[in-house]
Amino acid sequence: MRTRYLGVICSIAGLIGAATSAHAQTNACASATLITPGTYSGTTVGSTNDGNSDCGASSTSPDVWFRIVPPTDRQLVIDTCGGAGWDTVLAIHTGCPATPSNQIACNDDSCGLQSSTSASVAAGQTYYIRVAGYAGSTGPFSIHVALTDPPPPPTFGPDVTVFNLIDVAYYGTVSGINAYAVGTDACNIGDAPVAWYSGNNRHPVIAQNMYRLKSGRFEQIGQSWLKHGFASTNSPGCGTCQSPPDGGSQLGVSCTDAYGSGLNGSQGNLGPRSDVNATTGVYPWPFTSPAIPPTIGRRLQVVQTDVTPAGNPGALYFVECQYVTADDAQWNNGLNNNTWRRVTIASATATPAFSGASFTQQPAINAWAANDGTVTLANADYLDGALTARFVVGSKVTNNGNGTYTYEYAIQNINAHRSGGSFFIPVPSGVTITNAGFHDIFYHSGEPFDGTDWNAGPVSGGFQWNTTQTHAQNANANALRWGTLYNFRFTADFPPTTGTASIGLFRPGTPTGASVTVPVPSGPACDPDVNCDGATNGFDIQATEEAVNGDFSNFCQASADLNHDGAENGFDVETEEQMVNGAPCP
Repeated sequence: MRTRYLGVICSIAGLIGAATSAHAQTNACASATLITPGTYSGTTVGSTNDGNSDCGASSTSPDVWFRIVPPTDRQLVIDTCGGAGWDTVLAIHTGCPATPSNQIACNDDSCGLQSSTSASVAAGQTYYIRVAGYAGSTGPFSIHVALTDPPPPPTFGPDVTVFNLIDVAYYGTVSGINAYAVGTDACNIGDAPVAWYSGNNRHPVIAQNMYRLKSGRFEQIGQSWLKHGFASTNSPGCGTCQSPPDGGSQLGVSCTDAYGSGLNGSQGNLGPRSDVNATTGVYPWPFTSPAIPPTIGRRLQVVQTDVTPAGNPGALYFVECQYVTADDAQWNNGLNNNTWRRVTIASATATPAFSGASFTQQPAINAWAANDGTVTLANADYLDGALTARFVVGSKVTNNGNGTYTYEYAIQNINAHRSGGSFFIPVPSGVTITNAGFHDIFYHSGEPFDGTDWNAGPVSGGFQWNTTQTHAQNANANALRWGTLYNFRFTADFPPTTGTASIGLFRPGTPTGASVTVPVPSGPACDPDVNCDGATNGFDIQATEEAVNGDFSNFCQASADLNHDGAENGFDVETEEQMVNGAPCP
């Protein structure tokens, strides 16, 4: 990085006569020394603090100030690479007094303990350069200042995903609960750096989950709190790594950054999921931090009996990690941040071992379809402003061989902040539903969410599961929140056809739900002779019109929902008219 910046500086010096100077310095932002591109020497020894930048623990460090007014729109590049023997911090601000709110760039360690950063700047505007040190460090320095051509705007933006799941740790068992952590290696597959700043809310958070596939049913059996990222190593591994301007405070394009299970399981650096809006990637800082239960607190928790081999014969297990961060999410790149990998568990207290490769840019529900060819997957998307929010719905239908069929559904909420509050399956009249079931995942360590199972039962036009309380009644009711997977099932006495299911959204707003095509019970064959007089004619149309208006005296079928859309209205009269005139049953 040092060579690249110095090369740019030399080129510019040849064009506009920039020179090395021991220019007079000041430690007051308001009277900052006016400079042009070049190299300037100074010292922070004996200076006072006159600014607050949000990186490198430098908010109260002694500082020195320069200011520059670019003649044209350019990229301002500054660094102390090779110009200091101590731990420098550089920041660029748009005003005085300098605060994080007018800061446009900040870097601690980019080239060893020295710093390098850049920002797009506008012609005629004044920009203030702060030279400070990590946690109060001081010393002499040389700062290189250049105005370069601004880089082209990104096409795809920052896009972080999990390049690999690298290790798993087991921490112990408390009251029948096992605690684990999963190590991750992230990659920026976009064309702009990803923010990775510590000490604020401009870094990724990392969710860890565990799943079990047993007897054809795919269930989430564990989840963690969120590991907060704090620095990037910008290592090679997923392409030609492009070192970013802010060094370890960003993840460069095609660069990787690994957090082993020891870091991802570090309890003090784990914050609650309830703080995070996964659609936008926004969360408050500092994160909520109640007391940490010993050993298992905040870590990936799993009920021990769910992984005991003797109680789960033939079961397959999978771990998954997901990154969420604001710049990635707000470029609409938040749908490919999951990666899963199979693990084997030899005993109830064994450390899980990986089996096979990581499946990158896939949510864990894909493991169900990958290991069961009868499973179908479909996305249920909706727009939250300009951002896409997604549920993935998995479906499986099993012929029980006795005239009944088991319908299994699993829904994984990828990033939908508004959460799922209901799940509706259309069921025609004449279909008998039995053995309805539901499975969710438990929250822990002080998360505020209720764990009450959803209600389940028949509704007009179908069958529905829903939270026991609305958002207005309890904002912490047991909704299907981001990073979780819930299961729904029933037995029906008719084989499957395709139909439109719907997920009702828990948090209020527009739209109110998301729809998805899934296998549903087909129901009995329809009969246009709805008044059962042995003929199909206009009297059947009249009987349908009366039925949709509440008078079933001449209507002999159980429901007037002839088009199976979940409602009885004029569209059913139209359907009956079409069938009377020879159209097939819908």
